[in-house]
Amino acid sequence: MVSLADLRKKFDDGTNVYNAASGYSEDETRIEFIDPVLDLLGWDVANKLGLIPSKREVVRETRQVREGGADKRPDYTVRASGLPRFHVEAKKPYVDIRIDRQAIFQARRYGYTDRHAIVVLTNYRSLVIYDASVPVDETIDRPETARLFTWDYDTYEANWDEIKSILGRDEVHGLGWEDRFQVAREHQPLPADEAFIQHFNQWRVEIGTDILARDPSVDAETVNDAVQQLLNRLIFVRMCEDRGIEGEETLRKAFAHSSTTTVSGLFKRLNRRYNTGLFSTAGNVDDSILRVSTGVLAGIVDRLYSPKSPFSFAVLDADFLGLVYEASLAEHLVITGSGRREKAELAKKAEYTRRDVVTTPQALVDATVEAAVERLDHDLREPNVLDFATGSGRFLLAAFNQVAERETLRRVADGDTDGLLRVSDDEWRLSFEEKKHLLAESFFGIDVDYNAVEVARFSLLVRLLDDETGETLPKGQKILPDLTQNIVHGNTLVRELPNATADELDLTNPLDLGATALPAEFNLIVGNPPYMSAENMKNYDPREYQYLKAEYETTERQFDKYFPFVELAVTHLAPAGLTAVVIPNKWMTVVSAKMFRALLRGDVSPVWLTNFRHVTVFEGKSVYVCALVLQADAAGKPLTYAEPESFEEFALGRYEGVKLPASALPSDSEGPWVLPANPTEKKVFDALFADSIPLAEVFDVRNGVQTSRNSVYILTNVTAKGDYVEFTKPDPKTKQSRHWKIEKAVTRPYIDDSRLVRSRRYVRPDSLIIYPYWPAPQNPSGVQAIPEAVMKKDYPLAYAYLLAHKADLENRDAQARRQMRDQGAFYVYGRTQAIGYSPQQPKIIYSVNQKGRKYGMDAEGIIVQSGGTAGEVMMFQTGDYSLDFVLALLDQPEIEMFLRKRGSPFRGGYYARGSDVIAAVPLPRLDFGDPQDVLWHSEISSKALSLRHQTEDSDLVPARKQAQHQNQMRLLAMDIRLQFLARWRLKEVDVQDLR
Repeated sequence: MVSLADLRKKFDDGTNVYNAASGYSEDETRIEFIDPVLDLLGWDVANKLGLIPSKREVVRETRQVREGGADKRPDYTVRASGLPRFHVEAKKPYVDIRIDRQAIFQARRYGYTDRHAIVVLTNYRSLVIYDASVPVDETIDRPETARLFTWDYDTYEANWDEIKSILGRDEVHGLGWEDRFQVAREHQPLPADEAFIQHFNQWRVEIGTDILARDPSVDAETVNDAVQQLLNRLIFVRMCEDRGIEGEETLRKAFAHSSTTTVSGLFKRLNRRYNTGLFSTAGNVDDSILRVSTGVLAGIVDRLYSPKSPFSFAVLDADFLGLVYEASLAEHLVITGSGRREKAELAKKAEYTRRDVVTTPQALVDATVEAAVERLDHDLREPNVLDFATGSGRFLLAAFNQVAERETLRRVADGDTDGLLRVSDDEWRLSFEEKKHLLAESFFGIDVDYNAVEVARFSLLVRLLDDETGETLPKGQKILPDLTQNIVHGNTLVRELPNATADELDLTNPLDLGATALPAEFNLIVGNPPYMSAENMKNYDPREYQYLKAEYETTERQFDKYFPFVELAVTHLAPAGLTAVVIPNKWMTVVSAKMFRALLRGDVSPVWLTNFRHVTVFEGKSVYVCALVLQADAAGKPLTYAEPESFEEFALGRYEGVKLPASALPSDSEGPWVLPANPTEKKVFDALFADSIPLAEVFDVRNGVQTSRNSVYILTNVTAKGDYVEFTKPDPKTKQSRHWKIEKAVTRPYIDDSRLVRSRRYVRPDSLIIYPYWPAPQNPSGVQAIPEAVMKKDYPLAYAYLLAHKADLENRDAQARRQMRDQGAFYVYGRTQAIGYSPQQPKIIYSVNQKGRKYGMDAEGIIVQSGGTAGEVMMFQTGDYSLDFVLALLDQPEIEMFLRKRGSPFRGGYYARGSDVIAAVPLPRLDFGDPQDVLWHSEISSKALSLRHQTEDSDLVPARKQAQHQNQMRLLAMDIRLQFLARWRLKEVDVQDLR
């Protein structure tokens, strides 16, 4: 390999030639100097590793063979594990890239549009790195704007360590590489996709308002369709221009004449040429362009070009458009005002008001689809593919990219290069006609949103033109396929709604699959279906909700809308077909998903599952997801399972997974999925369950009370005075703070602040709860409400307090009102759960939502409350296992690992573990007739008790003795831990990597 010194000497020896205005080209600069520098940085420029095109480390733009050609793509794209990290733009040495504004702005636009951290500009004579997060503003930017580093060739050797730390292969593959380029600014610029969305939405409003000004009678639906068609036209032409498919500034020149005739003439020509459907109305009386002032469109067109546009349409591809359109689909134009004040404004579509709009990161889309495509039958040619919730078409685009690459590699391997184009010595791709055939014959989609259908068709046609130039496209007319039968408008899940009203049909939009050209079954079904709770479905579209309940097996209890989507996919798979989806990961453990889990163990089997657990995938959203691939006729196949610790780790492939046998799934097809993500976890799981029983067999796990009006019943900052307690609360009538006094006998200790529940400690109450019950052995609960006459006579102060809040208590929900009626007292709790057993002691109290170490002993009879994923849960001893033994078990990291996997993740690293979760904890199976087991159990229990007492005493230990005291506690805790590890036949070295 040539050295830096060799390159410097070579350049010094030929300086006059290299720096001349002519005679030495950019291509020669790349081959003789820039390629070797990238090699020295560790990059496999020549693809000596033989990686497939989508995984190659360096993508070189091979079509820029003519100087000054119309094609304007970056010279190099440098990738880590297939993920683009930065562009390198090359110039010949004659160009002084330190001051050449055209070269600098071009490079910066590349990096900004592709949302990279940096962009590199070099002619070998100099090497310059720019912050790519800063958009270009040619009106104020100088050559040094956003510049991070500059070196000249004769300083490369002296600064090589620094250069390599920024651009070296190993460093760029590392986690956190992009973080080093983040600059703290008072006003952080928007990423390119968000900035483009802002521009795009502004254009929507401008065009829509102009249409209304010219024709106030037009309806909102017509306005939206016209606006979308016009913007799609403009973007399509700009992308064709910067790809060398159309002449430079074709669009700008057409609008420069301020003539609708000139623009219509261009659009009619493009319609004859491309047949996209975008221009099909050109020249007709109902053409959307006739609804808009040419001056308005000309102003928008001007903002699509430099110097006003910060974007490069050369790299603004179908994937980027998908991101933009996906975000914009949630909003549409509505007409506000009236008469001359009528205008168009953006508002959220009704169907999006009750669910999050999330944009799936491209790396996740690609990896999910790839996991399915690589499992397709090797002999299957041109598999048919469906996206069942197409949206902007990004999953379909990813599938097309990968199926096209698969087909190319298959043909090359077979020696069949008909229909292929040679890109370089070792790279081929499908010809335009072959791509067109593949797209038209094999790719399909459905969406209930008409605008999404139009966007998806447009995105696919744009993708078809990727990698093409004027020379590689056919010279005839109507060169693009008609996708109207491929991407259809309708409700994927609903076939028909008998007796539905016109409004109901319009809302639900049932789709008769038999009336479409869609195949009956598919080799691959992909997508990110809508996430919507049963309650929100019921509120938004009751007829659809009832249909789903009646027609799909997975729609029981509190189901989510993605359940029937996956069910539909499973029922429409061809033999050995696959479905690849991104969905929330709660289905793995929640009770309401048991039929969904059964579905995944029926005619299909899971073959690939990446569970992000608590990792944030959708920025700003607290929904936690997984990527899942299912395959038909795959019973017994292993499951590739992983749990990346960060999304960057996933995108770069820097995470460890494990191949699990089918037997690793629960024997009960409806049971929760708790899976090991690496060999260490697998070893631990095998040990925990080897000889165990579920905790529920010997412990009673119970939820706490629910008052349905805590503001009345919970008393904080209480002062005890003899048989009474005093506190301050607002008076219901005056709303002013009031001093109250009630009988202590009608209260019980209560935990209001969950932070007081801590492992290795007794739980101490921080407040009181009014407890209007007394013993009643004849009742199932063991208690009953204190009769009102008794309450009034024996507890007059408490009765007066409750009476003052009667109106509030009677205003609780319907279930609470039923309790008041049935129990004959207005002051009973809103639910009967836990009213009898909650005051009992001793018991374990633990917090539902926690990070671990929140399991305390209650010796006072403290009442707790539970609700969903909040509050506390109680555990009562019913067998021979002691409370202290269980507390010691719950203190072990192996058990915490199980609970985190069995529970539900929440933001901040918290995991909810409700009563059904803790009940599944594996207890070592003990024979209490065996003296050895009894002794071991007693030792663990005794040491746990001693550890709790020592922890309590630590608050009283003098400072000078704290270190010694803490060390004693650590040794005692380690002694307990080593005893559990020995029982599980594990050693510290076995679990040292446990996360």
